[in-house]
Amino acid sequence: MLHPTSLPGMWGSGDFGKSAYDFIDFLKETDQKLWQILPLVIPDTFGSPYASISAFAGNTSLISPEELLKDKLISKKDLIKIETEIKDKFERKEQVLNIAYEKFIKTNIFKKEYNKFVKNESFWIDYTANFLLLKEIYKTKAWNEFPKKFKNNEKISTQWKNKNREKLEKIKFKQFLFFYQWNKVKKYANKKNIEIIGDIPIFVSYDSADVWANNSIFKLDLEGNPKVVAGVPPDYFSETGQLWGNPHYNWDELYKCDYLWWISRIKHTLKMVDYIRMDHFRGFEASWEVPLGEETAINGKWVKGPGKVFFNFLKKKFGDLPIIAEDLGVITDEVRDLRDEFNFPGMKILQFAFDSENNLFLPQNYDTENCAVYTGTHDNNTTRGWYNNDATENDKNNVNKITDYDGKNISWALIRLAMNSKANWSIIPMQDILNLDESARMNFPGTAEGNWKWQMENLNIPKEIKNNLKILTEKTER
Repeated sequence: MLHPTSLPGMWGSGDFGKSAYDFIDFLKETDQKLWQILPLVIPDTFGSPYASISAFAGNTSLISPEELLKDKLISKKDLIKIETEIKDKFERKEQVLNIAYEKFIKTNIFKKEYNKFVKNESFWIDYTANFLLLKEIYKTKAWNEFPKKFKNNEKISTQWKNKNREKLEKIKFKQFLFFYQWNKVKKYANKKNIEIIGDIPIFVSYDSADVWANNSIFKLDLEGNPKVVAGVPPDYFSETGQLWGNPHYNWDELYKCDYLWWISRIKHTLKMVDYIRMDHFRGFEASWEVPLGEETAINGKWVKGPGKVFFNFLKKKFGDLPIIAEDLGVITDEVRDLRDEFNFPGMKILQFAFDSENNLFLPQNYDTENCAVYTGTHDNNTTRGWYNNDATENDKNNVNKITDYDGKNISWALIRLAMNSKANWSIIPMQDILNLDESARMNFPGTAEGNWKWQMENLNIPKEIKNNLKILTEKTER
């Protein structure tokens, strides 16, 4: 498990350039078969890919300038000038993309491919470009602060679109570049027999193109404000629960329109990845609704979701769904039944497994092979950080006993436990492969600052680690 932003890179974050291909080569060299990523959408101001302003648009900061150079959309002279004159790495990337667009307009490089992309992505590309431009122009906190004539995509006039045609085309072209480069990365991975596990957050941000353009499928009042917002009750991560703030779906309205928005979202995602990790899966059975204005998630309530009706509809459209159900948190028999009805593998997290020998996350207690075992997820501390700082003495005693831990490398003690388990899927965060401490943690749920920033310095992975991973993979017949 490694998000592309965590790859080594010189432009503010990792991207779809050489390091992405080198990482795939590392996976191939060590006999790995799966690469799990986080959502590739535009992150929020805190960097979270789980709070995007679009469920469809890609994070254009992942576009590789070096790949643009190969495609003759920018020159080496341009890159040198940008690196010399612009200090901020993200501003550099924007200038690179602006130059690439100018080159596209002048030369018509990729014109045919671009036109095909815009046609194929017509469900979302137009309204999303309109929204992104309005956000750029008005810089509002949320779309409900737009001038009245822009409160919904349907109100956008042809005159406004014509007036801003070039700006809208530039936004769409940047999206084209994102998907063009990612598709090349995915194709390279698949050629090496490595499949990609993507991620769909169940909810979308209130301040998103999707809510702005599709008011009727969300629980909003007449002014367009959310009636209730999403979160989870108090749990392992937070005593007051997690107040996410996303609007809830109007599932009755979605049912009336044959779940068109969701069908389009899943179809879109399956073009990008081979499997989908369905984040907060339990929300499809019932979700935690908190009245707007609450400061914590404590005073919420469970409200029934679309359940089997929704997934039966998806099954008719897509056949057997390549979904991993993120079934963590408050899980009921109804949630388990929904997961098992459609044969979705659930998730087992080893960092949660050691409070007792009866814990269901312990491999010895798995009642099925149809599950995915993780040492930890993007929401957990690294295994080394967990063991040194978060694990109780009881946890440590059980870890030591169950894994025969010798005190040298706790990450690999749990990696061996995961890979030797009966679980069909074994997915390990790259931080644990490298046995990194808490400074490499990706996200701390319930906090906004300081997350999503971890980045590998390089891909010079020690030969010993490569050999250990390859040998363990062979021994466990993974």
